[in-house]
Amino acid sequence: MGEEGGWTPRFLRPFNDWEVEEVERFLSTIQGKRLNADVEDRMVWKETKNEIFTVKSLYNSLDHSCAVPFPWSIIWSPYVPTKVGFFCLGSFMGEGSYLRSTQKEGYHSLVSLLTLLIRKTQSCRHLRLLDKHCAIPSLGRNANENALFMSEVSKSHVHESKHLKKTLNVLSHQFELNRSYCSKSQVISFISAVCKRIVPSRLLGTPSNWRILRKKISKFVWLRRFEKLSLKQCMHKLKISRFPLLSNKHSSCHLKRWIFWFFSSLVVPLVQANFYVTESEHGKNDLFYYQKSVWEKLTNSATTCLKEQSYRSLDDVSVGQILSDRSFGFSRLRFRPKENGVRALANLNGSSKFRVQDSPLKDQSLGMQRKAQLHLERVKFDHFKSVNFVLRDLHAVLKGLQMKEPERLGSSIFDYNDVYRKLCPFLISVKNGSTTMPSVFIVVSDVSKAFDSVNQDKLLKVMKDVIVKGKYLLKQSCQVVCTRKALWAYENQILVDQNIGTGLTEFTSSVLSHSLHSVLVNQVRRRTIGSKELYFNLNEHVKRNVLQLGNKFYLQNSGIPQGSVLSSLLCSFYYGHMDRNVIFPFLEKTCGPATDYVSGKDNCQDVSDAPSSSENNVITSSPKYMLLRFIDDFLFLSTSKQQAASFFSRLQRGFRDYNCYMNEGKFGMNFDIGHISRLSSNRIYVGEDGISFLRWSGLLINCCSLEVQADYTRYANSHLSSTLTVCWQGRPGRQLKARLFNYMQLRCHPLFYDSNINSAATVRLNIYQAFLLSAMKFHCYTRNLSNICKLQSGYHMEIIEKALRRMHTFIKRRMRSMDLDSSFHPILQLKKGEVLWLGLKAFIQVLKRKQSRHKELLSLLKSKLLAHPLPETASPELKYAVDDSHSSLLWKIKY
Repeated sequence: MGEEGGWTPRFLRPFNDWEVEEVERFLSTIQGKRLNADVEDRMVWKETKNEIFTVKSLYNSLDHSCAVPFPWSIIWSPYVPTKVGFFCLGSFMGEGSYLRSTQKEGYHSLVSLLTLLIRKTQSCRHLRLLDKHCAIPSLGRNANENALFMSEVSKSHVHESKHLKKTLNVLSHQFELNRSYCSKSQVISFISAVCKRIVPSRLLGTPSNWRILRKKISKFVWLRRFEKLSLKQCMHKLKISRFPLLSNKHSSCHLKRWIFWFFSSLVVPLVQANFYVTESEHGKNDLFYYQKSVWEKLTNSATTCLKEQSYRSLDDVSVGQILSDRSFGFSRLRFRPKENGVRALANLNGSSKFRVQDSPLKDQSLGMQRKAQLHLERVKFDHFKSVNFVLRDLHAVLKGLQMKEPERLGSSIFDYNDVYRKLCPFLISVKNGSTTMPSVFIVVSDVSKAFDSVNQDKLLKVMKDVIVKGKYLLKQSCQVVCTRKALWAYENQILVDQNIGTGLTEFTSSVLSHSLHSVLVNQVRRRTIGSKELYFNLNEHVKRNVLQLGNKFYLQNSGIPQGSVLSSLLCSFYYGHMDRNVIFPFLEKTCGPATDYVSGKDNCQDVSDAPSSSENNVITSSPKYMLLRFIDDFLFLSTSKQQAASFFSRLQRGFRDYNCYMNEGKFGMNFDIGHISRLSSNRIYVGEDGISFLRWSGLLINCCSLEVQADYTRYANSHLSSTLTVCWQGRPGRQLKARLFNYMQLRCHPLFYDSNINSAATVRLNIYQAFLLSAMKFHCYTRNLSNICKLQSGYHMEIIEKALRRMHTFIKRRMRSMDLDSSFHPILQLKKGEVLWLGLKAFIQVLKRKQSRHKELLSLLKSKLLAHPLPETASPELKYAVDDSHSSLLWKIKY
């Protein structure tokens, strides 16, 4: 405390990037507080409206906490001294007011224990415990993995040889740091050691109670990204009688308060103070714990890469000038680990504020005199809307233009519906009434750094030709969705144009196909927006994209922001322009005669039985070839090997005018070109049955028959439970039922079951594999759920049978919803009995590998299968589907 009751805080060390914002908030909080040195420090306990001094009112008078990160709001309590905070806990655990609490038999004992806790906390050397229990793995021990990673990076940076050596060194360091996270068992060991060291044993209860409490700590650390740990779960199996201090009739309430305080004010702050907790791209929903020192090195290395590639630093004056001209602010940047480094992610959905006056904290954080007095001033901020909120109008206009002028997007597709609508007519036209598929040559490739490599000036020029009208009319509608838990209202803006219709009809059709529990409200609200305003916002978004990382600001020099509502659309318009002006003319020139057979291609028997149909013209191709692009992922099919080889060579050269180059490590073909073997690509997958597939955008395309299956290779490198989000609260049985339905519904797309594309055997194989994955997820979910509640086998059998029966209904509904060309229609040749039989077979095959946990359920499933009227020997297609060699990929998944 300084002169005249002012504050003179002194800090023992400079601040880290992640601490600056919290320290600033701490200083802003205490700046209005003035202490009188001549008056005894005191606190005020306010009475309630009923003029009664209750324990709750005391707690509320002391508890000013809010949902902000560590550390100041939890550990540095500017409202109450530390000892008073512990006194609050002791008083709150009492039965009544302060006077009655002091007369309690165990109250003085509790105060002495809390005092002891304070002393132990002050003397605890938790950094030594951190080094002991969470030793940082030595760098360089994974030399083989590092060498393999470096070779892959060299391939993908083949067009960037100027800075290649320096980039490889930085990325190699990132690769090592990326794997230097602490295991969950280490984190649990550290937290347990600190708690055991500072919390008196009488507060932890008997040894058996402490073991249970340690399991709850373990449960907390092992939570996945979207999971929650309730107080009820923390209390589960704890014995009140084994806490010496809890001996009165209110002991249950006291135990709840103590356990809540233990986790919220001790366990959580320990994690926040010592670890950076984040998800990872390769870890699905699992969380990874990095020591703060390791994460600081990782972010420093990543920041160096950013500044060398496409970002430059900005000072506060430059940021203020940029923000003063527009209505939206900046985005906050964070890093997320991936398999070979980190990815920068920007949050464009959050609002932002920018300091008008410089804060003296800036000088403190930059390493100036640590003990200099801080003259706190009232800080003023300008508040800005989120980037995505301001860009809603532009997004609505571009979506409307996408529907009105799809040819501007070239070969772009946005979902499996688009793939289906273009692939199905092409396959019918190639077969041309034949029962066998002629030789078709496939090339797949992926653009290297698609978002970051976009030429900004070229993109703005392309978009200027798209946004050509002077004014656009937008219509607002509202969709009200009712679920079991809540009522949601979504506002939607639609471009109104006479050629498209009112816009409301277009939106209605899309809503009805997604949700039957919604109401569309026509609010009859229209407004006009000018093209100048649209283009201004686009230019600001692309050319002056400001990002904040820690307390520093950066400007993106090249590429477009990822995470924006416009990202995929801008990419599609940009590469669509390249399609129309470069690729399509090239393909027309190289269109040669079809080839019947390619030397070296696998011999495979085509079992496709799609009916014949008249030849159809495909929007993006002639009947002999087709090009599809899922944002930046190309798929090219042609009946001419020469044309396919020429297209492959053209992709290898890249497109200089668009700064577009392919990732050399992500090419894939179903034929050989000179010395390049098709089997050398990692886009090729060959199953145990010898059938080869090309991997493309979540699909497996048969290299011979062009049949389509789901790509499950993304599940191969991690445990399947990492993809789950288990809910223990409420009614777990209902949650399990809803999740099982959802698992199956995700694989109901007509792309997998239409006989125009797949043979009868492949259709049944696709549904069998969907059931296999659902059964594996079912096992993982019930295993996690069993720690809290154990559902009866009969209930499990009931929800499985309901889900299997509904699967056929899901598929039929999706097939009917596809609005295709009138010349052909989806063909579903699948009986409901076959679906049920395949589902029972899949669940039995999966659960019998975990039969110690599912003995009763397996017995019920086998009885139901034996009672099924469909004999196993009736259909060779069913035998083909349940053959394990055709599903070898799924059996490699860990569950």
